[in-house]
Amino acid sequence: MQLERIIALIEERPLTAREICYALEMDISREKEVYDALKKASKVLKRKGKMLLMSPPMCKKCGFEFEKMNPGRCPKCRSEWIEPARFFVKVL
Repeated sequence: MQLERIIALIEERPLTAREICYALEMDISREKEVYDALKKASKVLKRKGKMLLMSPPMCKKCGFEFEKMNPGRCPKCRSEWIEPARFFVKVL
C-alpha cells in the first residue's frame, strides 16, 4: 500500500476511501486495504504532529451518524444508503 501517497492526498483535501482508490488508480475492490492503511496513517501522522480526522459516515435516509469507518447498514432505519466517511489531516 502506498501510505505516503495516501497521506499526501488527504492532506490536500478530504477524501473517501473510494476516492483514494480512484486517485491511486487502484481497483475499488481494494477499498478495505485503504481503510487498513488509514489506520496506519493515523500513527504516522501523530508522530509528525498531525492528526487524521474523519467526518463520520451518515445514513442518507434518516441522518444517523456512525462511529465506525465503513458501516454496511443503518441500525436505526435499516437503509444501506450511506454517505461514506471522509478523511482529512489536521495540524496540531
